[in-house]
Amino acid sequence: MMLKFPGKKEATKKKQATQEEARKAVQEWLPFKDIAGGVLVRKDAQVAAILRVEPFNLSLKSETEKKRIITAVFEAINGLKEPFQIVSLGRPVDLDAYLRELQGKARETTSFIRRKLLQEYIHYDIHYVSALVSTGEALERRYYLLLPGKEREEVLQRAHDLASNLERAGLKVTICEEQEIIDLLFVFLHPAQAAFERPPALAGPYLPPLLGAV
Repeated sequence: MMLKFPGKKEATKKKQATQEEARKAVQEWLPFKDIAGGVLVRKDAQVAAILRVEPFNLSLKSETEKKRIITAVFEAINGLKEPFQIVSLGRPVDLDAYLRELQGKARETTSFIRRKLLQEYIHYDIHYVSALVSTGEALERRYYLLLPGKEREEVLQRAHDLASNLERAGLKVTICEEQEIIDLLFVFLHPAQAAFERPPALAGPYLPPLLGAV
């Protein structure tokens, strides 16, 4: 009797089938199905506009200014008649980009003394950055407001109105476009990979399986 062992092609097909099943399982778990027109399209047929609010140090303001900002933010949030969500995410800082910038300056400088100082600084920073990344302390905190609704134009209009009201309070607010929404979802769904990977770039129609791939 001859025993038939699975060949390389069969093993590859089996692996691909397993990965496809995993993608479908993840796709079923995700509460959204698309990103289009500057909004997140949910499976319940609703859409959501997303605002990114930049943090700032309130303690540096005077007491009068603090009260003004708090009152203005309260009025902006209190004026929302529809439900909304506040999301706070800790995102790993891309320290590699910082080191690459220093290395580029060291290569471009014509001063020998400056180049030597930069190289010594970079050598010190590499060890410091490695230690910082290993502790998980190299994080930046990002804040988002999610405004759900039934119609894209309606939620985007609400997003623009809320952004204007928050900006009057002195906050810096950005209405997220497709690539920024992908970035948010990538950090939320892949917090471990976000420390050393960048989110997929938007190229043509975006489909959630990119985020759910394993």
